[in-house]
Amino acid sequence: METIRRQQGSRARASAVRRAVLLQVYLPLAFGAVLVLGTIVVGLVAGGPGGATPRGMADVALIALLVPAMILGLIALVGTSLLALGVARLIGWLPGWTHKAQRLFGQIAHQSDRVAERVAQSVVAPKSAWAAMSAAWASLIGKR
Repeated sequence: METIRRQQGSRARASAVRRAVLLQVYLPLAFGAVLVLGTIVVGLVAGGPGGATPRGMADVALIALLVPAMILGLIALVGTSLLALGVARLIGWLPGWTHKAQRLFGQIAHQSDRVAERVAQSVVAPKSAWAAMSAAWASLIGKR
């Protein structure tokens, strides 16, 4: 009885392995082959009745190169949109103290900008005044 169960278990595992090989190996290979054949057919059809010109084939090749990039870009756009939606929903779920913290950090950022502006003015104003006086002196003397 024990050996019969082992044999049935091994048959089930073997069929599971065959199914996995079919889905993970042969299905992608078949899909890729159909894709390559479709690209070849599109290239031949795009060549027209007069034969495939180099310009026409270059256009088809460019389209064949751009389609995967556009698909990847679309996937990235959808992923970014879903991420933004998730963040927007998450912000709605955050407790009240996070809004207070956000307001505090906003005030800190505003003060930092004001201080940086004052520091920049104290450095830029004398240098610009010196540059203006130098330019005026050079124009009076006639040296450039």
